[in-house]
Amino acid sequence: MAVEDHSPDMNADERAARLLVTPTALQTLSLEDAIKIVAYLQPRVIEAGCEFVREGEAVHNDHMLLVLEGDLSVHNSSLQDDDDHLVVRVMGPGSLIGELGLLDGGPRSASCVANTDMLVGVLSRADFLQLLQDDPAVGSRLLLAISKRMADTLRETTRKLILFAQMNKVLSEELAKVANDPDWFDS
Repeated sequence: MAVEDHSPDMNADERAARLLVTPTALQTLSLEDAIKIVAYLQPRVIEAGCEFVREGEAVHNDHMLLVLEGDLSVHNSSLQDDDDHLVVRVMGPGSLIGELGLLDGGPRSASCVANTDMLVGVLSRADFLQLLQDDPAVGSRLLLAISKRMADTLRETTRKLILFAQMNKVLSEELAKVANDPDWFDS
């Protein structure tokens, strides 16, 4: 892994491993496991302005990326009425992108555009399967860490949907009151 070394006491692989175990990535992994996993990542440079993940894309999706340097914006067009894209998130070093694609290779749910030049580590499904074969315990812990991350995301999304439903109910009740109040229109 060729990652710029920001500390004189830390090599590039260790720095990448430390990013892999941050809260924005796979916090439940041990540093020792992360160091082993980093050996399976392939470095990739992404130039600023490049859309490197496209919403709805259904091919070449069997990989995940760990952001090592730089930052990106996540866009979603399905939330807009026109051709604009809504920025739903800005991500930087230590962020994971595409872990669902690593598992199922399904269509991408959002687009990602590099805001700056970026360095990422790419874990392809083939390399993930090789890791599982070479070190089943580490591969299994990686799979569990990805699963926990997805479960946490699903719980947070469910919490937001419940809040949205509650707000929608209150708004509907208030609108019904207004619609049934003939004096409201006169004021």
